[in-house]
Amino acid sequence: MNRWIAQGRSFARPGVAGTTSVEFAVVVVVFLTLVLGIVDFARILWSWNMAAAATAAGARAAAVNDLAARSLRAFDGLAAANPGTPVAVEAVAPNPVVCTTAGCGPAPEALDAAALDPAAFARITAVMRAIHPGLTAANVVVEYRHVGLGLAGNPDGPDIDPVVTVRLRDVRVRFLALRFLALPDISLPDFRAAMTVEDGRST
Repeated sequence: MNRWIAQGRSFARPGVAGTTSVEFAVVVVVFLTLVLGIVDFARILWSWNMAAAATAAGARAAAVNDLAARSLRAFDGLAAANPGTPVAVEAVAPNPVVCTTAGCGPAPEALDAAALDPAAFARITAVMRAIHPGLTAANVVVEYRHVGLGLAGNPDGPDIDPVVTVRLRDVRVRFLALRFLALPDISLPDFRAAMTVEDGRST
């Protein structure tokens, strides 16, 4: 009797072992997917924070360096105001002035390559890429808006001190740990930071 019971137990063991192996494999797959997902989402949060920090640094760089818009840097405030007095907002046109790698103009759809100072724009993007190396100059948009600050005939810099807004656009994060799932890239929202231009020149 005991021999038959032992034989029955031995017959059941292979099936039990197979079921256990399948369950273990399922648990391992789910666990590894969860761990890899945590790694990838941590990378997304890191990219988010670095993009925000790079945008703030870019705004600071734009505020203390040469204006990337040549028209604003060469604007003659004495033609619109008395020496030492602020220049009226309506005296500056276009306002605002948007600058990208393609040029500067009243809007991203109307840019003039000759109106852009590439060196000044490159200084802004270099500061941003030092913080977030994955960025390119194509991700950066710089906008200058005259709000009435500055003095006509200023001998130490431009006659206007616009508010400069640096925008970071089209930043995408690719899944690495979970790439075997063929997930699409994640597009981060635009980041913005604004400051008032301090002197509008690098020296």
